[in-house]
Amino acid sequence: MLHPTGVITCEWIFMTLAYIVVGARLWVRLYLKRTRLILADVFLLIALISTQGLLVCDTLTYQMGQMNNFTDPDQRLMKIRFATNYFFDFGIYFPKFSILAFYYALVPSSDRRMRMFLHILACTTIVSSLFTFFADTFWCGPDPASNWQGPEGSCSVFSSMELMRANWSLHFATEVLIVIYPFPIVANLMLQTKREKLALGLLFSMGLITIGVSIGRFVTMVYVDNAISVYIWATAELCISVIIVALTATRPLFQKFTHFISTSISSSNQGPCRERSAAINSSGQMINIQAEPSPLTGWGRRENSICNKATASRRSADSTASEVELMKRGIVKMQEITVTHESALPSELIGSENSSH
Repeated sequence: MLHPTGVITCEWIFMTLAYIVVGARLWVRLYLKRTRLILADVFLLIALISTQGLLVCDTLTYQMGQMNNFTDPDQRLMKIRFATNYFFDFGIYFPKFSILAFYYALVPSSDRRMRMFLHILACTTIVSSLFTFFADTFWCGPDPASNWQGPEGSCSVFSSMELMRANWSLHFATEVLIVIYPFPIVANLMLQTKREKLALGLLFSMGLITIGVSIGRFVTMVYVDNAISVYIWATAELCISVIIVALTATRPLFQKFTHFISTSISSSNQGPCRERSAAINSSGQMINIQAEPSPLTGWGRRENSICNKATASRRSADSTASEVELMKRGIVKMQEITVTHESALPSELIGSENSSH
């Protein structure tokens, strides 16, 4: 049997990962791209707040020593558990709203068929979320206080298996529809390589992870009778949903990181480059000139054109030097190029060469 300390520790680990990934997305949006937050970001932040609210309720339950108490909870515990229904059951829809807002920015208005399906999907998700909200509020009667003021064994939203099945069915159905919706778009994209199409497919397929976690939570609640592991399943499902949605906008950050790693490895393997060239001195003799790296700038007055050209060719061939991104008007591919500059011969050498003629 799981120990409450281990359960709450796992929950906070998931929460920390969610904060890190959402922070990375905001850093890409605000500092790397220098753009404003869009509607998808706002929904994602609300989802993160809901996740934090759920974890606060679980932490309070842990501090009360009541995480294993599913038989005779006191009034304070019942109030806390009533609040968790909103943070989880209704909060789980905000990652869906975020990805739907992303779909609206992705699908052009000229594609009427996909737009129509998107409208239907959005309406279905909104109706499902509203049903969940009002069902959690009035399932036990017009007065929500009946969830914690009624006699022992009376109706409780937290322990109602009928309501859990209804909410889970709506959540699961909309989750599956949202995951499969973009695959026709990916299949019809005019991408240059199969690798790019496969990468986009894998990006959207990450929603299968949340589907798997959701099935695990449902099986646990139905067959394990609200065991303590449900705390981990619920927090994991909500955090993973937030993380996966946040990852859809962090590709530029991963691209820069992988490009930095590949550049560092190639630079360490190559070592410092030195340029050798020949010139004629004032006596008519051939001399060798070697440009040594400067201790301050890394290069002397003359840069090694051979070394720079080799580096540029590697960057052009490296797949991490380009970036394919889903933008509002379609697919945009950004290619990183490197421009090298070679200084002229030193003035004293030019003068010497002219005097030799």
